[in-house]
Amino acid sequence: MDAKAIVIDPQVPADIGRELERAPLWRLAPFGAAPPDVVPARRRRRKHILTPQGRKAITAAVTMAAFLAAAITSFVLAAEHQNGVLGVIGIVTMLVWMRRLVVMGWAVDVARSTGWRQPRPTADPSHPAWDGLHAVTAYHRRYVSPRRDMDAQARAVWVRVVDAETKLTESEVVRLGLVDSVQVTTVLPYHLWDIAERLARLSALRAQHEAILHGVDADDPEIVTLLVPQRWAQETAGTDIEQRVRQLEVFAALVGQADAARRRERAVRELATLNDSHAELLAHIGQNAGHDALTEQMTVDVEAIIAQADEAVRQANEVGRSLVLPERSGPE
Repeated sequence: MDAKAIVIDPQVPADIGRELERAPLWRLAPFGAAPPDVVPARRRRRKHILTPQGRKAITAAVTMAAFLAAAITSFVLAAEHQNGVLGVIGIVTMLVWMRRLVVMGWAVDVARSTGWRQPRPTADPSHPAWDGLHAVTAYHRRYVSPRRDMDAQARAVWVRVVDAETKLTESEVVRLGLVDSVQVTTVLPYHLWDIAERLARLSALRAQHEAILHGVDADDPEIVTLLVPQRWAQETAGTDIEQRVRQLEVFAALVGQADAARRRERAVRELATLNDSHAELLAHIGQNAGHDALTEQMTVDVEAIIAQADEAVRQANEVGRSLVLPERSGPE
């Protein structure tokens, strides 16, 4: 996950989410802007569009006409200037035109049999683009662009969130299901969205404060009366966000420790399998006296290492299961 990538509410339909991800930044409605109209005025447009076969037939006809015009022009210029090269070009172009004529005839025949036009996909009122209602307006405040919707302070927090998310999704114990991967994959997107949405709201409020107080004495008693509780609310929200971020970071750290413990366990197991090989190496050179010492030195309590790895996984699971789904209000 990229810290600059758009963050989308997990409850947004998958096809709409893909459309939002493909949309350029300038088309996305700012999170802090006033909500757009729920249903914009209907645009007058054709209810039917060309089928793929119809488009192919029209393209073939236009291409054929272009080659015919080029052939006639070549013949005219060749006659005027007595230029044999232009005449040859005209003949070649005419041959190509004849071939395009056959292609056009075939394409027109196919278009007639399959149909020239088809209903526009967005003619269905249930389609999100119906009546010009585009996803970027229909799902306003259901997506956040960190580059634009978060201020510098919020982006710094979001970078930490993305770093923790990356460590979790790339973790070996999560991929293998040793840590409750269902819990991670199901709950984590909601936590990411919850944090991103709160950071965007907080950034918008801070920006509004800055704009309103520009050129105004912030120490004015009447201003302070309203400003103090509002800033307290912002600080409280910031503290709550920090707690959520720390929870993710602690979980990611424990998962990292579980990964390290498993790597250590594998190393110990693999080293232990080499004991006999090293003993044979000494036996061949007649150093039997060193055999017992080497074996004693390289024999490690593998069970203890496995227990440590299991404990690390258990702790990560315990913290991961505490990531309950955040309470959500209905869609705006």
